[in-house]
Amino acid sequence: MKILIDKNFEEFNTFFSKKGKISFEKGDEVIIPNTVKYIVPGFIDQHIHGALGKDTMDNTVEAIEKISFGLLREGTTSFIPTTMTYDNKVLEEVLEKIYIAMESAKGANVLGTHLEGPFISKDFIGAQNPNYVCLPNINLFNEINKKKTVEIVTYAPENDSNFDLTRYLSNNNIIASVGHSAASCEIVSEAIKNGLTNFTHFHNASSGHHHREPGVVTAGFLNEGVMVELIVDGIHLDPDVVKTTYKVKGGENIILITDSMRAKGCSDGSYDLGGQEVIKIGSEARLEDGTLAGSVLEMNVAIKNMINFSGCQIEEAFLMASHNPAKYLGLNNKGLLKEGFDFDVTCLDEDFNVIQTYVGGVLKYERGK
Repeated sequence: MKILIDKNFEEFNTFFSKKGKISFEKGDEVIIPNTVKYIVPGFIDQHIHGALGKDTMDNTVEAIEKISFGLLREGTTSFIPTTMTYDNKVLEEVLEKIYIAMESAKGANVLGTHLEGPFISKDFIGAQNPNYVCLPNINLFNEINKKKTVEIVTYAPENDSNFDLTRYLSNNNIIASVGHSAASCEIVSEAIKNGLTNFTHFHNASSGHHHREPGVVTAGFLNEGVMVELIVDGIHLDPDVVKTTYKVKGGENIILITDSMRAKGCSDGSYDLGGQEVIKIGSEARLEDGTLAGSVLEMNVAIKNMINFSGCQIEEAFLMASHNPAKYLGLNNKGLLKEGFDFDVTCLDEDFNVIQTYVGGVLKYERGK
């Protein structure tokens, strides 16, 4: 049995929970099943739309709460509900529901909101609704974000006049993330100087790495100190692209996300995503025209795929789903198994199946029960 501490696996015979915090010295002893091989920090999904038939855009507290319980079975102990490009008044209402769910959800922790749109580009619309796209606007952002829940904003920096929104977000400790963008490498690099720090679902729905017209992807490779989100389901990214990204960026600059939608954990069929029909067949979710529409990926599977595709160390892959997002989001009490950190813990077997998930020292999920 290996416990991931301070970025390295170590062997421990005893493990304690003390008032919802981690302890290796004293407290309530935690009973770990013999089938467990890895004990790691709980996963943090900073980009997820839905699961188990529910979606952030359902505009209900109950939807967020159900997602929070569903994520426990894949080892996720904290998440950021992610919106879609939609009517601004509806977005404001959705953020109010997230605000309530941050206190009411009893499964995985609800950390805030990832606002994906409406400040994106129609040129790389992906599965977003082009009818609600608008230019970056600080006043409109503040109208939507009245409850102050937004942690991340995905937007197209090429449309941000003088990088006003970029600087505003940075100055208010909100992550500015390029995504659904046609920006050139030069524009993104300039936005980075003004406070942009993240690349939403890197490689997907943005201008690419072209030898004469370098775009968003080139900027992600070129600039140090920026994070890139990866959807490692074997569908959104070819395994060799994942491997290349790992070689260029290094494990410390990668954050694993699922970008999953409501069809995750459900049978094949037709589902709604931001007012558009999505067809789920097996492990793929697409619009009728074939456009990828989020994923049905589970985080423990993303970790397993990352190891297989990139050749990274096992502990690196776990940290890409826990320590990296925790550090990036400023969660100084999560993401590592250290004395005094939150007892948000995931226990997995040798095949990366989740056996137990703890949130705040409480066993919230146990496989087979």
